[in-house]
Amino acid sequence: MKKNKPLWITGGIILVVLLVLGVLWLSPFSTKTLTEEELKATALTKYPGEIIRTAKSDNEYEIEVQMANGVYAIKMDTNNGNILSLKQIATEELSPSVDKLTEAQIKKEIATQGDLQSIRFINADTSYYKAVVRKENVEITLKVDPYDGSIIDSSQAPIEAHVSTESILLTEKEALTIAADHLKGIADDDAELHQPSGQTPYYLVEVEIENGDEDREAVVQVDAYTGTVKSINWEN
Repeated sequence: MKKNKPLWITGGIILVVLLVLGVLWLSPFSTKTLTEEELKATALTKYPGEIIRTAKSDNEYEIEVQMANGVYAIKMDTNNGNILSLKQIATEELSPSVDKLTEAQIKKEIATQGDLQSIRFINADTSYYKAVVRKENVEITLKVDPYDGSIIDSSQAPIEAHVSTESILLTEKEALTIAADHLKGIADDDAELHQPSGQTPYYLVEVEIENGDEDREAVVQVDAYTGTVKSINWEN
């Protein structure tokens, strides 16, 4: 009888251990959740594609997968990886996001269009870069796609040549000659140039007409642009 006692004790201990392990296995605290990598791998095995979004809440794991015919939302049980639901949320393949080009990149894209005068980004419903360039005697306004640098639209306007006033004004000598010839007299050595604001500049030239004892003098106003005699004021 003394030799069988240890066997009973050992058997009792083993039984207790098995009962404890069984209780722990059935307990909710013993549940082991799958890792995200394991859940993703499980999802892609069943639904091959590109994962574009994931989210986890409680015991569910949601994955959005871009597949050939659209985007699908897959809900999975985090404990065992079982698929809880599958729903198509987009029917077309999503376009990859593209960053807009920088201003420097746009300048490079339109470098052949002319000499750049200005450029700025227009943030509207349909965003674009507005650039103004000059080529020869034309000013060109460009509407440029901010993502690929292509020209969406353009308009042109001639550049009005800046004419220097000094280059077209009559010289003093020319004004003297015009005034003298007009009255068939002799002009003084000097002419006064007047350039009143908002009016055409003109010369005033004194001209003497020799006629014996009846010499006469007049002040002739000569248009400094056209050389036209605009007025004659006779002196008493």
